[in-house]
Amino acid sequence: MLSRCLCLLALVALSSACDTWPNSTETKVTWWQCSSGPVMVTNVNPTDKKGTYEYPIRLTEPLLIATTINDPKSTYSSPGLKQTIKVWSWNPNTCGWTSVPTFGLLNNIDACSNGVPCPIKPGNNQIVNLELDFSDTPAIINLLKNDKPYQLEYLLHDDVTKEDLCVIFQARALTHS
Repeated sequence: MLSRCLCLLALVALSSACDTWPNSTETKVTWWQCSSGPVMVTNVNPTDKKGTYEYPIRLTEPLLIATTINDPKSTYSSPGLKQTIKVWSWNPNTCGWTSVPTFGLLNNIDACSNGVPCPIKPGNNQIVNLELDFSDTPAIINLLKNDKPYQLEYLLHDDVTKEDLCVIFQARALTHS
């Protein structure tokens, strides 16, 4: 009877175990598009300022997200193009993502003056380097632990066309130099 209980407890413990690095984030970025178009994303690569692939990503210095898009119809520019960035940290105790407070600092800001090369014009297989730069928001970086998995949502909304472009990516991130 005791051995059965121990076996059952061992199975329960194994089934409740959680990955330290979800979705292979220990070795590669995982991404998906979280908007339904009309702009479609076909690839996402984190790079440094020189365009060299970077992994793990460093949130202590500007990061470029080389995003390959197909934009069938609209031109996006300032002042209509807005940017919102959301951040989550991985919690291995709950096997889920926990929202990191950004204190509204990354919500609905002018995208063209915050790392988006404007205007974005219609075209296929364009690489748009979306900059992710937390250097002016140290309060956010100070909340993040070094060398851990993070999930970032990069949302662009155009007030003129009412169109959205949203990409979520999960990556191993360094938050200290």
